[in-house]
Amino acid sequence: MQKEDRSFKQPDRKMKFAEYLDTITSHQDSDLRLFLFNIFKHKPDLRNDFSYPPLTRFYLKIPFMFFGGKNSKVRMHQDMDWSNVFLTQLHGRKEVFLIHPRYSKLLYKYPFGVHTSANPEQPDYEKYPGLKYVRGLHCILEPGDTLFMPGGYWHYIKYIDGGYAINERALAHNPQKWLRGLWNVAVLSNLDDLFRKLFNERWYNYKVKRTQHTARKAIEKVQYHE
Repeated sequence: MQKEDRSFKQPDRKMKFAEYLDTITSHQDSDLRLFLFNIFKHKPDLRNDFSYPPLTRFYLKIPFMFFGGKNSKVRMHQDMDWSNVFLTQLHGRKEVFLIHPRYSKLLYKYPFGVHTSANPEQPDYEKYPGLKYVRGLHCILEPGDTLFMPGGYWHYIKYIDGGYAINERALAHNPQKWLRGLWNVAVLSNLDDLFRKLFNERWYNYKVKRTQHTARKAIEKVQYHE
């Protein structure tokens, strides 16, 4: 069983791309998502259909597309590389929750990773009482809308309709952020995989206990300053 403390690295299902597009645009509920898909590798001419707005000099120039069926959800997470993201919705509507990284401890962030099991759409305050002290932003993306997500921001996404978006990434201007991303990708992620192989379920249980302990300390700190 795939645990929510890690990235999903293996596909649940394989199908022809045309069949997948028919599935997610059928107006029926579907939890099938396709993310970080480099469609331009297969159809390079599509690169001529968009440009990089002159907002930064640090574009990574590796555009990805994200697809999802109606009512599919992307669990709360931070992008591992901590890059800035310009997310442009092309088809369908999407609901997005954005939360500043300063709330990471109150969001029950798993150590050695960029994920949490907490759900901002349906918060369980008994299991995750730290969520009571979290504040964030919420918006609906319509086709043609672009959302800027600063590096390190937590985001939770729900596809209101089946649809797809393009993602343009850029290195953060703050060197600490892109060094943090490099550390996550090159070191923490590999250490997490190693410890999971060595300790299996014990490693997962340790991380759950660690998130609870860290959140309790963060709650006490917030309450002290109230």
